[in-house]
Amino acid sequence: MLHNYINWHDRGLVREAARRAVRQGPRAVAASLRRSRTARVQAAWQEPDPAPTEWWAVPGMPARWATLITGDPATDWAAAVLDRYLAGRHDLVGLNLGCGDGINARRWAAFHRFARLDGVDISPERIAFARQAAQVDGLATVLHYQVADVYTVDWPAQQYDLIIGEQSIHHFTPLTALFERIARWLKPDGYFVLNEFVGPTRFQWTERQLAAINALLALLPPAYKRLPGGGPPKPPVYRPSVLSMLRADPSEAVESARILPLLPKYFDVLEVRPYGGGVLHLLFSGIAQNFRADDPVARRWVQVCMEVEDLLTASGDVANDFAIIVCRPRGIKRGAQDTHASLRSAP
Repeated sequence: MLHNYINWHDRGLVREAARRAVRQGPRAVAASLRRSRTARVQAAWQEPDPAPTEWWAVPGMPARWATLITGDPATDWAAAVLDRYLAGRHDLVGLNLGCGDGINARRWAAFHRFARLDGVDISPERIAFARQAAQVDGLATVLHYQVADVYTVDWPAQQYDLIIGEQSIHHFTPLTALFERIARWLKPDGYFVLNEFVGPTRFQWTERQLAAINALLALLPPAYKRLPGGGPPKPPVYRPSVLSMLRADPSEAVESARILPLLPKYFDVLEVRPYGGGVLHLLFSGIAQNFRADDPVARRWVQVCMEVEDLLTASGDVANDFAIIVCRPRGIKRGAQDTHASLRSAP
């Protein structure tokens, strides 16, 4: 309906709006609708990351990603980026866009290759958490956080060796203006590195994707489908309406499908390393806590689900929704020695 701007799953939203209009009056409802996009995004991201209920917490998932990205389950992809592209360079100056609670910035800083690593986010609550965590981890002299909107703040041109976007770039719009700024902020020998959701914009999942996810979900035993806090098992996954996405978080996957097509217009794209997620991301969302590493049956179910995603991805039925991407500024003349090995280990 209307290009899925609204669908039958929104009936609860409509009822809630009607009840609020009766309870608070039409002026209050209108004021809520007029809230700025920034205010709604800040509200959606004011808390630190939740408990490990998402797919990244499933046992064996990080090793799977490392294998797909680097060819080695024990190799950290971020360490591989530093070793392959910034070998021999220390005292780096970096920028982590959409740093959230700082967990990714702390991981990069722990490699001890940065003299300074800036983090920027629009959520004051998350920046406060990030600053405190940096103090606890003894990284406060390296990590510097700022509450800001990257579209209104500016930094001097060519000041960063590395700009990092980890699960944040798909929250930015317009991408064209963002990429222009990033290209300006990078040093000529700097890099823009993304670990990103590059799947369907506004989570408009494909029919094939949903069919595969819900088939696996139906096969899982009830014990592995429990949502946090008990209650009924996880229901089937569906394609959310655009209206529901805008209401929950206007920034979510706002231009995600345009990330890969747009990058070559602003950067030399050196590597794209997809690592799946077209099935596993949605399948395990909200139920990852049920798959314990010490449960052999759970491990077998996880392996089956991974193999299904691999088959569907290899056949082209389901796309890779996540990827590691390494870029550098365009139009810079480089010497013959300026070549780089791939993130994947040689066979």
